[in-house]
Amino acid sequence: MSVSPLNPMIEMTALFYGRPGAGASDEAVAEWYRAKGRMHEQLAAKGGPDATQELQYAAASYEHARRLEAAARLRMAA
Repeated sequence: MSVSPLNPMIEMTALFYGRPGAGASDEAVAEWYRAKGRMHEQLAAKGGPDATQELQYAAASYEHARRLEAAARLRMAA
Protein backbone atom coordinates (compact mmCIF):
# COMPACT_ATOMS: atom_id res chain seq x y z
CA MET A 1 0.00 0.00 0.00
CA SER A 2 1.44 3.33 -0.99
CA VAL A 3 0.60 6.51 0.86
CA SER A 4 0.36 9.67 -1.20
CA PRO A 5 2.05 12.81 0.14
CA LEU A 6 -0.65 14.98 -1.43
CA ASN A 7 -3.52 15.11 1.00
CA PRO A 8 -3.75 13.68 4.54
CA MET A 9 -7.49 13.08 4.19
CA ILE A 10 -6.95 11.01 1.05
CA GLU A 11 -4.22 9.07 2.84
CA MET A 12 -6.42 8.42 5.88
CA THR A 13 -9.30 7.31 3.67
CA ALA A 14 -7.02 4.93 1.75
CA LEU A 15 -5.76 3.45 5.01
CA PHE A 16 -9.31 3.09 6.33
CA TYR A 17 -10.60 1.29 3.24
CA GLY A 18 -7.35 -0.63 2.69
CA ARG A 19 -7.19 -2.02 6.21
CA PRO A 20 -6.62 -5.78 6.10
CA GLY A 21 -9.54 -7.86 7.24
CA ALA A 22 -9.76 -10.93 9.41
CA GLY A 23 -7.62 -13.71 8.06
CA ALA A 24 -5.17 -11.39 6.29
CA SER A 25 -1.58 -12.54 6.31
CA ASP A 26 0.85 -11.07 8.82
CA GLU A 27 2.78 -9.66 5.87
CA ALA A 28 -0.30 -7.81 4.57
CA VAL A 29 -1.06 -6.42 8.02
CA ALA A 30 2.58 -5.39 8.50
CA GLU A 31 2.55 -3.55 5.17
CA TRP A 32 -0.60 -1.70 6.26
CA TYR A 33 1.12 -0.64 9.50
CA ARG A 34 4.17 0.56 7.54
CA ALA A 35 1.86 2.67 5.34
CA LYS A 36 0.21 4.03 8.47
CA GLY A 37 3.65 4.89 9.86
CA ARG A 38 4.57 6.75 6.66
CA MET A 39 1.34 8.74 6.87
CA HIS A 40 2.10 9.76 10.47
CA GLU A 41 5.65 10.73 9.46
CA GLN A 42 4.25 12.96 6.72
CA LEU A 43 1.86 14.60 9.18
CA ALA A 44 4.74 15.17 11.62
CA ALA A 45 6.84 16.74 8.86
CA LYS A 46 4.17 19.41 8.43
CA GLY A 47 5.07 20.63 11.92
CA GLY A 48 2.63 22.07 14.37
CA PRO A 49 1.69 21.22 17.93
CA ASP A 50 0.97 17.54 17.16
CA ALA A 51 4.24 16.79 15.34
CA THR A 52 5.83 15.00 18.29
CA GLN A 53 2.75 12.85 18.84
CA GLU A 54 2.60 12.02 15.13
CA LEU A 55 6.22 10.81 15.29
CA GLN A 56 5.31 8.61 18.25
CA TYR A 57 2.38 7.17 16.29
CA ALA A 58 4.72 6.50 13.36
CA ALA A 59 7.26 4.75 15.59
CA ALA A 60 4.52 2.60 17.15
CA SER A 61 3.19 1.63 13.71
CA TYR A 62 6.65 0.64 12.48
CA GLU A 63 7.31 -1.34 15.66
CA HIS A 64 4.02 -3.20 15.32
CA ALA A 65 4.89 -4.08 11.72
CA ARG A 66 8.31 -5.31 12.83
CA ARG A 67 6.77 -7.55 15.53
CA LEU A 68 4.26 -9.02 13.07
CA GLU A 69 7.03 -9.83 10.61
CA ALA A 70 9.19 -11.39 13.33
CA ALA A 71 6.29 -13.56 14.50
CA ALA A 72 5.63 -14.68 10.92
CA ARG A 73 9.31 -15.64 10.47
CA LEU A 74 9.23 -17.65 13.70
CA ARG A 75 6.13 -19.54 12.57
CA MET A 76 7.73 -20.32 9.23
CA ALA A 77 10.91 -21.57 10.90
CA ALA A 78 8.97 -23.90 13.21
